[in-house]
Amino acid sequence: MDKRRILRSQTITEAAIITSIVAFLSKIVGYVRDMLTAKYFGTSPQMDAFEVALIIPNMILGLFAAGMQTIIVRMYTEKREQGGEQGKVFVSQLFFIYSIILFLITLLLIVFSPIFVKIVASGLTSDRFNYASTFVKMLAVFGYLNIMTGFFTGVFQAEKQFLYPAVAGLVANIVIPVSLVILAPKIGIYSRVVGQDLFGFVYFFLLFSFLYLRWKFFRHYDIKEIDWAGFKEFTNLMIPAMIVSGLSVLYQIIDKTVASYLPYGAIASLSYAQTVYLIPYSLIGASLTTAVYPSLSSHAVSNNDEEYTRLFKKAFYVLVFIMVPFTVYFSVWARPIVRVLFERGAFTQSSALLTTSNVLMYSLGLLGITLADLFRRAFFSYKDTKTPMLISWVSVGLNLVLDIVLAKIMGAPGIALATTIVTYISLIQFILYSINRHYFESKYIGHLVFELFKGILVGVIMGILAYLSLRFIPIKAHALNVFLRSIGFGSILFIIYVGIGKLIRSEIFDVAVSYGFSFLNGTIKRLRR
Repeated sequence: MDKRRILRSQTITEAAIITSIVAFLSKIVGYVRDMLTAKYFGTSPQMDAFEVALIIPNMILGLFAAGMQTIIVRMYTEKREQGGEQGKVFVSQLFFIYSIILFLITLLLIVFSPIFVKIVASGLTSDRFNYASTFVKMLAVFGYLNIMTGFFTGVFQAEKQFLYPAVAGLVANIVIPVSLVILAPKIGIYSRVVGQDLFGFVYFFLLFSFLYLRWKFFRHYDIKEIDWAGFKEFTNLMIPAMIVSGLSVLYQIIDKTVASYLPYGAIASLSYAQTVYLIPYSLIGASLTTAVYPSLSSHAVSNNDEEYTRLFKKAFYVLVFIMVPFTVYFSVWARPIVRVLFERGAFTQSSALLTTSNVLMYSLGLLGITLADLFRRAFFSYKDTKTPMLISWVSVGLNLVLDIVLAKIMGAPGIALATTIVTYISLIQFILYSINRHYFESKYIGHLVFELFKGILVGVIMGILAYLSLRFIPIKAHALNVFLRSIGFGSILFIIYVGIGKLIRSEIFDVAVSYGFSFLNGTIKRLRR
C-alpha cells in the first residue's frame, strides 16, 4: 500500500472509506455535542430559538456554500490543465472577490437580524424571538466561514484529496462539546452559540493554512489582471447549484416556521430527529456519492458512456443494499435509538416520545434522500444544474403544502412525514428527467427500478421481523443494555436480509456482496505486503 500516495490523493474506494470513517468519528463527536445540548437545554424555548437562529445564516450565506464547492471542482481542474499557476491564481481571485461580497452580506444579516427571524419563524414571540435575534447576530460570522470552508473543500476534492478536509472537520467539531462543558454552567445557552462560531474559525484556519503553506495557494492574486471571463462563467454555473442548495435549506425553514406555531419543544424535537436519521446518510450515502462524483464527471467529460453507466449502476446498487436495512432500523427501532442517544437530564420521557415519532417519519425517507443525491450529482456531472433547480422548486412548494396539512393532523411528526413524501417525489422526478434528458436509456433505468423494488420487498420482510423483535428490547432498561440488544438483533436481521436477497437472486445483493468480498480480499493482500 502506497501510504505516501494515499496522503496526497485517494481513489473512489479510498475516498469513500476515509470519509465514512471520519464521518463516523464526527458523528460520535456530534452525538456527544447533542447529548450535552439535550442534557443542558432539553427542548426549552431557548433551544427552539437557537435552532431557528442557526438556520438563518445557512439560509442567507449558505446559499453559496454547496454551489461554490460543486463548481470549483470543474473550474479549477480546467484552469489547472492550462498549465502554470493559472489554477491557483484563479482560486485566489475568486476567494478575494467573494470574500468582499459575502462580508457585505454578513453585515446586512447582523443589522437586520430581527427581520430575518420574523420571516423564518413568525410564530416566535417574546423571549424566543429576542433570543433568536441575538443568536443570529452572533452566528453570522459562522455563516461566512462555513461558505469559505465549503469553497476550500471543493479545491481539495479537485485534487482528489478527501483525507485532510475530513480530519480537519473532525478536529473542529470537537470544539463545540468542549465549549459546552466549559461554558454551559457559566453562560448557559450562549455556550452553544460560542461553540458554533469557534468551530467555524478552527475549520477555516486548518483548511486555509494547508492550502497556503503546503500547496502555495493565495500567494498570487494578480488583482490588476482578474480573470473576469472565468469569474462570470463560474458565477453562471454556480447560481442554479446555489439555488438548489438554498432550497434544501428552505425545506428546514418551512419546517421550522410551521413548527413554530406548535407547542414548545416541536422545533427542538424535529432538530434532534434530523440529527438521528441523517446519521446513516452522512456516514455512508453522502460519503459514497461525494467520492463517486469526480469520476462520474470525468467519464462525462470524456464521453465514456459505458464506464459512466457501469459506475452509476454499481453506486446505485451499493446504496440500495446498505440504505434499505438502515431505513428499517431507524424507522422500526426509533424508540430504542432515541432512548440510547438522548433520554437523560432535561431530555425527559415526553421529549423522547415526541422525538421518536419524528425519527420514525423522517427515517422512512432515508433510501429516497440517498438515491436522489446520487441522481443529482449525475446531473451536475453533465453540467446540468438547471434541472435539479427545477425539481427543488417543485419539492419546496409541495413541502410547504404538506407541512401545513399534515402538521394540523399529526403535529410535529406530520412535518417529518411531509419531508419524506417530498423526498420520494423528488427521486421520481430525477428518474423521469434523466430519461428525458437522455442521460440514461429507459431500458437501463427500468432495470434499476425493477431491482430497487426487489430490494424494498426484502426490506419489508426485514421490517416485519424487526417489529416483532421489539418485545425483546426493554426500553426502560439501562441505555447500554438497550444498545447491545439492538446491535445483536440488528446483526441477525442483516444476515437474514442478505440471505433473502440472495435467495430471490437480486442483482443488487450479488453486486454488493461481490464488491464487499473483493474489497476485503484486496485489503488483506495489501496488508500482507
